[in-house]
Amino acid sequence: MVVTIVVVVATGNLAIGVVVGVILAMVLFARRVAHVIQAERMISPDGLAVRYNVRGPLFFGSSNDLVEQFSYGVDPVTVDVDLSQAQIWDASTVAVLDSVETKYRQHGATVTFHGLDERSQAMHERLSGRL
Repeated sequence: MVVTIVVVVATGNLAIGVVVGVILAMVLFARRVAHVIQAERMISPDGLAVRYNVRGPLFFGSSNDLVEQFSYGVDPVTVDVDLSQAQIWDASTVAVLDSVETKYRQHGATVTFHGLDERSQAMHERLSGRL
């Protein structure tokens, strides 16, 4: 709000002040939400599989954090990723999930994603392998 007022006073134009204020609010929101994802890693008792429970909004701002949550070279050959507590917000997340799958494949592991809500599942199916 302060930025909006300063820009309005400096430019004498309310529209410019509002646009600058809205853009600043969007950037601050994206920055705040980008680092709230969590991926809890649980290895099966026999050590042959690993399960990741992912929580939080998945979008362009959190994509880099998501990629870094997995232990590609250390995990067993069966990887299960539960996304029931996460939501895909944009295409960049689908690209990240494809990247995660590719990295595991390079280490000889297979990864399965499940638990997406209906909208996220439709987006994943539509865009997976095309980005």
